[in-house]
Amino acid sequence: MSRPQALKQNSSNHSLPWIAGTLTGIITGLFLGFFLKVVQAYTGEKVYTLLLNVDFVPWLPPILPEWFEFTLHLLVSVIIGLFYFWWIQRSDYPLVKGVLLGAFSSLLYIPLSLLSVRVPGLLDFKAISLWIIGHLLFGILLGVCGRIWKRQKGDSHSARK
Repeated sequence: MSRPQALKQNSSNHSLPWIAGTLTGIITGLFLGFFLKVVQAYTGEKVYTLLLNVDFVPWLPPILPEWFEFTLHLLVSVIIGLFYFWWIQRSDYPLVKGVLLGAFSSLLYIPLSLLSVRVPGLLDFKAISLWIIGHLLFGILLGVCGRIWKRQKGDSHSARK
């Protein structure tokens, strides 16, 4: 193999799968958003409001349309999806890494609940539990998408983990 071909092959092994990361971010973000919206409708806990809340961002108006806030949420989910695919293409265990990202993102409950008055409080155990469940499900779905992608890519060893 010539040197330019070898360089091209090595660089393509770690190029970011933009489409897979973006689609996964949108799918998992939609899932989390709709899950928390349904949970809020049935329980009254403002977990969906917390998910979309941006009233603490100084350069944004305090009240925005839901579609705009949801779009911001999806943008964050796409960034997480892209990071996730960057991470799993470098090593194994896509499901574990998805759950870790879901668990890590659930920690956002703490600063978000402290920054706003229209969301559940820091010590609202029911809201915290629902938020964590939603984000763990988000992480599981992220991991499933990663396993499917690795399997389609031909990485069957990693796809089983």
